[in-house]
Amino acid sequence: MNYVEEILYKNISEEDKFYEIADIVVEREGEMTFNSLKQEEKNIYMLDNLLSEINNGGLDQYFFNTDGKFVTDTINLLKQIGQPDFAELIHRASEIYNSDSPDEDKFDLLNEFDEKIYSKIDFDGIYKSCLEYLRGYIHKFNEH
Repeated sequence: MNYVEEILYKNISEEDKFYEIADIVVEREGEMTFNSLKQEEKNIYMLDNLLSEINNGGLDQYFFNTDGKFVTDTINLLKQIGQPDFAELIHRASEIYNSDSPDEDKFDLLNEFDEKIYSKIDFDGIYKSCLEYLRGYIHKFNEH
C-alpha cells in the first residue's frame, strides 16, 4: 500500500486527508525538486500552495508570495477536478495580478476577491474533489 492509499483509508476528514498527503508531497519536493515529482504530486503541490496562501492571508498572499508561478496549471487542475467556479475566480484574480495597475491597487482588488472566495467556494468540496482525483491515479503512487 502506498502513502496515498494509507491516508485515503484513514477515518479522518477530507481536509485532513488532503493536508496529510500535501505535507508528504511538500516534503518530497523539498528533498528533490518540483520537476522530479510525479504529475499527480505536482498537482497536489500546486493546489496546496493555493489553498495554504488563501487560508493564510488571501489571494494577495498567493500572488505576491509565489508570483503566481503555477497559476495557469492550477486553474486547469481546478477545472479538471470539477471546480470551475473556483477556477474562474482564480483566473480573474490572475488577470488583476498581471495587469499594469500599481501593486497597491492590485492588493485592494485581490482582497475583494477574497470575500467572493470565502462566501462562494466550498472548501470541503475542493478537498473531496481532489481526493477523488487522486483515487483515480492511486496506482501511479506505487511507481518509483
